[in-house]
Amino acid sequence: MEVKTLREVIISTASLKPKEITLLKLEGLLNVVQWHSFPAAEADTDVLWKVALRYFVVLTEFAEKGLIETHEKLSQSEEVINLHDLTHYLTAIDHVRQFTLHLYLPKELRGLSKYEAQLMVMVEEPERVRRLSYCVAQFRQLFDNKMVALHPRMEDSAIDFIAACYNLSKASLVEEGKLPTFPKERVFRSLLVIKGSPGLQLELAQVLHSDLLQLTGEPGGFPALCRTLLAEVGKGNENAPAWHKSEVIAKIVCSKGHTKKFYRQVLADCFEFYRWATETGTDEALRYAATCIECLKRFYQLPAAYRELHERIESYFFADFRTLAAPKELVTGCVVTERLKLMSNVLICNMAFTGSTLSSLPSSMLVPYLHMFLKLYSMLPSTLEEHLHLQNMLVFCLNNRSKQELKQIVNSLLLNRREGEIGRYILHPRMIIKHGDNDANYNLQIAPLPNDDDSETDNLLPVLVAVLKASNRNLLIYDTFLTLLNELMTGSWTEESVRSKLLLDDVEHERVLCGRFYQKYVLIQSLMDLISHRNFHTQLYDSPGEILKILTTSLTNLIDGTNEMGAAGSDGAEVLEIVLSIFQEFFQEQCIRQRQEVDGILKLLERYRNSAACSDGLKTQINLICNTSTATGDGESESACQNALSLCSDDQPYCKVYGTTLLLKLLQERDPETVAQRHRILILALANLRDEESYAFLNSVRLLVALCSVLEAEVVDALVKEYLNENNEVDYRLKIGEATVKTVETLGAFAVRYRDALLNCFLTGTRHAVDEFRTSSLSNVGSMCRMLSYQVHHFFYELFTTLESIVTTDSYLPARRAAILVLSQLLEGIDGLMDFQEYLLLIYRFLKHVIATDRDDVTKLQAAVALDHLKAKTKDFLQINPDDLERRMFGKVI
Repeated sequence: MEVKTLREVIISTASLKPKEITLLKLEGLLNVVQWHSFPAAEADTDVLWKVALRYFVVLTEFAEKGLIETHEKLSQSEEVINLHDLTHYLTAIDHVRQFTLHLYLPKELRGLSKYEAQLMVMVEEPERVRRLSYCVAQFRQLFDNKMVALHPRMEDSAIDFIAACYNLSKASLVEEGKLPTFPKERVFRSLLVIKGSPGLQLELAQVLHSDLLQLTGEPGGFPALCRTLLAEVGKGNENAPAWHKSEVIAKIVCSKGHTKKFYRQVLADCFEFYRWATETGTDEALRYAATCIECLKRFYQLPAAYRELHERIESYFFADFRTLAAPKELVTGCVVTERLKLMSNVLICNMAFTGSTLSSLPSSMLVPYLHMFLKLYSMLPSTLEEHLHLQNMLVFCLNNRSKQELKQIVNSLLLNRREGEIGRYILHPRMIIKHGDNDANYNLQIAPLPNDDDSETDNLLPVLVAVLKASNRNLLIYDTFLTLLNELMTGSWTEESVRSKLLLDDVEHERVLCGRFYQKYVLIQSLMDLISHRNFHTQLYDSPGEILKILTTSLTNLIDGTNEMGAAGSDGAEVLEIVLSIFQEFFQEQCIRQRQEVDGILKLLERYRNSAACSDGLKTQINLICNTSTATGDGESESACQNALSLCSDDQPYCKVYGTTLLLKLLQERDPETVAQRHRILILALANLRDEESYAFLNSVRLLVALCSVLEAEVVDALVKEYLNENNEVDYRLKIGEATVKTVETLGAFAVRYRDALLNCFLTGTRHAVDEFRTSSLSNVGSMCRMLSYQVHHFFYELFTTLESIVTTDSYLPARRAAILVLSQLLEGIDGLMDFQEYLLLIYRFLKHVIATDRDDVTKLQAAVALDHLKAKTKDFLQINPDDLERRMFGKVI
């Protein structure tokens, strides 16, 4: 037959309307091909079957001759699909299906696809099977063309074809590969529709069930099943929610009894499908992601025999984070992960570990990684998306912990130690964040070897407090506050407790005491931050029962212990002073609201006030608390100290400045209440250093300087710890450095007692990754040496090697200039330079090398000045004044 004739039949058939698909109409369309001869076996059959046979011939020949056209272009020929013919051809196939495949299916399988033809046939069962087999063979030949088999308009034809194949074979078609190359989603939908048809034989239903599982366990089977059930099946049933369909899928793939190969393949497909869904982010994709989470949750709930699946799930979510804890390469500057990869990993975990406990993976999986997530949270800029995701995961994990588990987590963060699974994975101490052109472009890489003391300052409890304050979980804040309060009241913070538990030499003992002091400082600061958080006040004042119970018990023990020990009970008195400073506003508020609830505590405080062990500062604090209700009733205003503290806590910079000015005046006047509140003022001053307004920051520096008159050692130690704390922002640490220099300048000659701590602090900063921070640290080193009158002989060699290393290797020009300037000032100012004769040749050669090779004129000039200082001191040492000599002979002065 000619292609033109075939095309005419195809177009005419495709143009038929549903009611026009009749026997007479179809015969009329085939008049142009009546000359075609039939097999002898089909000569005596009915007219409808003869029409079907002619149409099969037309469809087959047109697919071979007319569907693909060949175009000659120069010396090459190109095959082109005629899209207009393809549309008519597919429509014609669907029309032919209705009076061939569909018509000869058994009754229970006829309602699965669309049928609009006005035709019926009555034949015996053997004849029906024979004709259906012939139709299946013809359609298989048509579906050998992938362009036809994969087209979406062949959906009804695929359903009828697959139903016919199962009706004829009564056996699995998936295992034997007897189905054409249909899309997996179409095969899934066809099998599900067939399996759901009423009146289906049990034997065939079992075969379909087996094939569905077989398809699900093949690569790509799980995504196909999800797309089919969530997007296709039950499309018209609006009452079936997505979560119900997700549970159905989870029950299918996560039930016991499947093979290991099935579980592994489904899990691999689930991981890949989940990653695609989270990265796509559309509403449809998020439904798929929720289904994957439901399946992973059920996999994780399987008993211990399925431990392999549990490990695969943990590895999928946390393998990259484990790399951050134990990098494969520890070469300085080696990039461990880039932002896009870290952001993708955090997003994947955020989707799986946020929301309700019913729609998320078990929060206990996050516990080993809490320390790492808190560290990352402190390192990443707050404007980035992954910063918020980390916060959500941390809050979700903590909110689903019991009170005992929360206590263990908080204590682990405070004491910086591992407790079971808590703290199992921590960020490697050499891991730093390296920013590119802006904050949104960064990577995590290996830094140089840190100082041995850096780990002591790496306390993550303030980060936890920041996370809690950023959330709206007041109950979680309340439980955390109770845990911290218990630790303050019952923890061992004294020197005697350290000596009694550990056998240490003097150096180790001093280091442990220093660490305990910093932990105590962090604990007090955390309690102050939480109790000053305004969103927490409602929970605090409406449910004070537990806090009052803890305070009553603890204060009773503290007061009784202090009274019994007398002067030896100074540690208990110190804790009592801190507690009263923290809870002064709380007590005063409760006295106004419900005085009867705090009567027991007030009586305890009044009894202690009248004892000989109570200091004047504590008496002042107790008087302020106990006399609050009377003062309020008499209409008196709040004290000057409370007014100043309230202003300092205000968000407005001008209020902070005015409050700071008032506190400075009160400290100069030695106001008893202000002196008693010195710990609270210290924490407030450090917090206000973060203010971006310069006048607020400068006034906070003045306040820290003034605090040295009543809290000298604590102020210096707190400044040093804050400067070394890698969790703090660089800008804040720079401000801390400036405040430290101003404070030491005020101390004058008394600063020598803190020489070791200060120089070690700023020398550590000279190895920081941020260029500006290194330069600032060098400037601070020079200032410290000058203020200490260059009495730094024990640090001379370390100072020289540090400065030499910066000048030789640092790529940042201002840092090199600062280093050579500090060396020049050191050589000029230090006394007894000739005591270091073994180092002078090294210094001389180094300065000569800088003058000869450095490209920067300023650096060369400073090196020349330093060399002049060295020459002058050497010359003075070598030249001998005869008048100053004593000539001795035989022990007598001549």
